[in-house]
Amino acid sequence: MGRKAENIVPFNDQAVRKRIKDAAGQSRKEWRIEGQNGLVLVTQPTGTATWYLFYTNTQHQVRKFRLGEHIPDVFGLKEAREKATAHRAQIDQGADPVGLAIEINKSMTFQELAEKFIDESSTLSATTRTVYRYCLKKDAYPVIGKLPAIAVTKDHVVSICQTIEKTGAHTQSERTKTTIGGVYRWAIRERLATINPCAGIGRRSQKVARNRTPSEAELKALWAGVEDKETKLSDAIRSIIKLAIITGQRRTEVAGARVAELHLDGKEPVWIIPGDVNRRGKIIEGRTKNGREQRVPLSAQAVALFREAWRHQSRDPNSEYVFPAQTNTLPNGKTPRLPHVHGESVTMAMRRLREEVGVDDVSIHDFRRAASNWMKNEGVSREVRDLVLNHIDPSVTEAHYSQDARMERQVRAALTAWAHHVWTITGQSNAVSNVARLRA
Repeated sequence: MGRKAENIVPFNDQAVRKRIKDAAGQSRKEWRIEGQNGLVLVTQPTGTATWYLFYTNTQHQVRKFRLGEHIPDVFGLKEAREKATAHRAQIDQGADPVGLAIEINKSMTFQELAEKFIDESSTLSATTRTVYRYCLKKDAYPVIGKLPAIAVTKDHVVSICQTIEKTGAHTQSERTKTTIGGVYRWAIRERLATINPCAGIGRRSQKVARNRTPSEAELKALWAGVEDKETKLSDAIRSIIKLAIITGQRRTEVAGARVAELHLDGKEPVWIIPGDVNRRGKIIEGRTKNGREQRVPLSAQAVALFREAWRHQSRDPNSEYVFPAQTNTLPNGKTPRLPHVHGESVTMAMRRLREEVGVDDVSIHDFRRAASNWMKNEGVSREVRDLVLNHIDPSVTEAHYSQDARMERQVRAALTAWAHHVWTITGQSNAVSNVARLRA
């Protein structure tokens, strides 16, 4: 009597979810679905799982076709079976979807594959797309751009990294390797590649976690430098830096603030930074790093600063941006990279400000850490601090069931307390006035 096969899951959604839950922290496993020819669930120690269809093509080669990631109530057992059945019908007629993808890849150059990745990947933010394009055009395309994507090897990638590292740019070397690896990870998921040449290369630079937190004395000195009219900063940059401190938001989110995002009237003013939106299958990118809408309850100080910022920009009352790009400082014929103040301009201004006030190595991003650490010391919960900074809890429960738990009352109290603290240590007047009204 034959031995019963192991790792078989009944055709039951609850049984599938239990296997995924139990697999967290365990080794990778393949689970065959009972009664379903070739349908396999691969569980990972991270608590995630992916559906595959195993089949044998007409050349008797065993293939492994990725159907998609298991997502509860979106792409579960029923959906995986339907997709597997559709592909199985084509395979029975002689189709070989994995083989077809391999043949397509043989005729595609690395540059064509990378451009397809940049254009079609749904997981890249606008900022990441810009960084990836720069790395590819500067370092990768000159070396491997015209090679068949399937012909790129580890040696190619290492050679590119070594060339960059000879200039001392070790961080750029790591970034370029990550970009090339990202191209192939996406291509493997899309069945356009079978091997990632970056796998196993390892880090090209030593990553050291940044933990610089500005002291109260440094915050006071920087704030005083921003308000000193002798400091070489534009009115827009002055407002952006102060708002970054008060609100704890990222430089690009502050610099790109739109008038329509600000709701300053009423008892509970709020700044709503849009996240990504899925419209009939097309992803409309928002302005947040993680793609999730961010609601920033505004303190009285933040409201006053936004109103003051708009007053400074009133020479262009029709602009949709609170900090529109200043075209009068550009050479003739040049256009601004963005319609609003660029994040890199804020960074460069911050460097000048540090030098003028004698504060070493403080970035705009460090203000977020300063706000979070102060709130932590004041007893503010981690959940509230994560909402202030728009960080997403990595746990499965939070990712799938708590996305709408904004805790706005608690976040408003935390940001208001932080604003009062900043006002106190920087010696500001307790009174804040609404110096101008934003247009509707």
